[in-house]
Amino acid sequence: MTERIPLPSEDTGDLVDEPASGLTDDYLVAREEGLSYDPPDQRAPGESEPGDDRLAAEGTARPTDDELLERVLEALRSSDVPAGERLRISVAGRRVRIRGEVESVDVLEELLGMIGDVPGVDDVIDEVEIAGV
Repeated sequence: MTERIPLPSEDTGDLVDEPASGLTDDYLVAREEGLSYDPPDQRAPGESEPGDDRLAAEGTARPTDDELLERVLEALRSSDVPAGERLRISVAGRRVRIRGEVESVDVLEELLGMIGDVPGVDDVIDEVEIAGV
């Protein structure tokens, strides 16, 4: 006989016994883990994100949108991930928006990871569709 997965009302996981604490700027994590949601747009200018250890050193200039866009495009060009001509990248502040279409979820995850690892990128907004889905 196979073991059945408990219903949400029957869940006895650690979140039931221990109330959630802390903040997150990821609404999915907030919903799933019961944390307080702290939207990035609601923070005061210059206020760091919860747990953000990437604070700029004093005197370090933030890259311009064009510089950051060039860094992102260079990272994509130097990778072996097939991004193709179907992607559009835009930068506003430290946020990168990616739009278009890719072949699979794996390709999308790889692209998002690469863009998120580019120095200066704080947020990646995914508006990409998966081909055939």
